[in-house]
Amino acid sequence: MNSYTAIQDVDHKIDILDHVNQDHPKEVLAIVKSKYPNEEIISAKLFDIFEEGILVHTQTDSEDSTSEMFIPFEIEGSLEDQILYLAYAASVKQGIEISRSNKHFFEVTDKQTITKNIIRLTVSSPTPLPEYYAGHAYAFLLKTLQNQPKNNTPKKHGKHWGTKVTEHLIVWLMKHISSKNRKRLLKGANKDVRPYTLRKAWKSTEESGFADLGYIDIYTHNDTLGSVWAKSVMVGDIIMSKSESKDNHQHLEEGQALLIADETAYPAMAGILEHWQNPLPPHVILISNKETEQAYAKSIKFPENTVVHPVICATENQAHEALSIIKQLENIDTVWGALEGDAAKTIRYYLRNERNIIGKKNHTRAYWKIKSNRQ
Repeated sequence: MNSYTAIQDVDHKIDILDHVNQDHPKEVLAIVKSKYPNEEIISAKLFDIFEEGILVHTQTDSEDSTSEMFIPFEIEGSLEDQILYLAYAASVKQGIEISRSNKHFFEVTDKQTITKNIIRLTVSSPTPLPEYYAGHAYAFLLKTLQNQPKNNTPKKHGKHWGTKVTEHLIVWLMKHISSKNRKRLLKGANKDVRPYTLRKAWKSTEESGFADLGYIDIYTHNDTLGSVWAKSVMVGDIIMSKSESKDNHQHLEEGQALLIADETAYPAMAGILEHWQNPLPPHVILISNKETEQAYAKSIKFPENTVVHPVICATENQAHEALSIIKQLENIDTVWGALEGDAAKTIRYYLRNERNIIGKKNHTRAYWKIKSNRQ
């Protein structure tokens, strides 16, 4: 292999490697197939990142051994932007769905305040909700509708020609505009969208053919756009998501597990605990800005002998307070955490570099950023 420039911020590079390989393997495969269309490649894994491009390990139908392929970056910008562009351009070129972009409509049938700042929307869906709801999230548009479309079934036919034109235009724009304007473009596309987790799903009656009812629990904070929207939603409203995503946490099924969550991640953590498969009970660090939000734990079915560590602190102190507990825990084999971005990064780096919890065993990620104040 030729000599390429190493990334100086090793922790940041590992963060990207872990995230891409854990959550976006299809996108990595799409990148490789776009660059090597004549190769019968069946799997691809991001192996390393350099200033000039990415190194991918691939496997073909005809070979059991792994091959290396170097794919150069095509735009200037952050590492995340450059890899995103490769994935987006490759997906558009091959006509691949870039995300689970099927719209989903819900009718709000009830609304409760279950803690001082957490709103619970009970929703009805004409199409199946996932019965394994742990960490399943919907990207909601911050608006309400008056009439629900008669057909909420995802369409099976190919992309509309207008969608194809738009996607190719975005590829062109991402390649030719500045990094600053590229960030504005992507931010603008998601300005009125917020992800919220499906807290639970169930059948309304024994005769129901699928899970058609669910809870959407939303942590509200001051006058953020998502909070204002959640407070304004009324029973009878129709709300819509533009996409959905699963959470990966199979790594929690064995070993001594640690879960860390602030208010924004309570619903996801609750779902994980209620589907617990590990014979060992976990340690749980439950972070909140106010003591009132700790009451959410009363609605969670914890595995027997779970050790809960409540933490009440200002957002800026999340990492310090959580680490003061983590450093007292003798055994930690695997971690799932979701909290403020800077706090998640500090904890993730400690677990990686001081406790040797690496790769897929260390899912400690940002659910929001204090600077953007988005919930």
